Amino acid sequence: MFCFRAKTVPENILKKQQRDAKLLKILADKRAADKVARVAARKAATENAIKYDKEYKDADKAVVDAKRAAKKAGNFYVDAEAKIAFVIRTRG
Repeated sequence: MFCFRAKTVPENILKKQQRDAKLLKILADKRAADKVARVAARKAATENAIKYDKEYKDADKAVVDAKRAAKKAGNFYVDAEAKIAFVIRTRG
């Protein structure tokens, strides 16, 4: 006669399965949050790039317009020069 018993799973295996399921859920949640953060960061970087491109184009256009206006008035336009600061550190 055969006796059919329900399979019993050792407690340590059950605990491992529960722990693995919990860690997998945490990992999936973290990946989803990181993906959302990356999308937001890419969007912000794109907006900044567009803003800076417009700023640089406006600055170049302002220089060209100033040169044309100076030439039309019979004057000269001198480009802005780099600002330099000399810093001397004295010890003591």
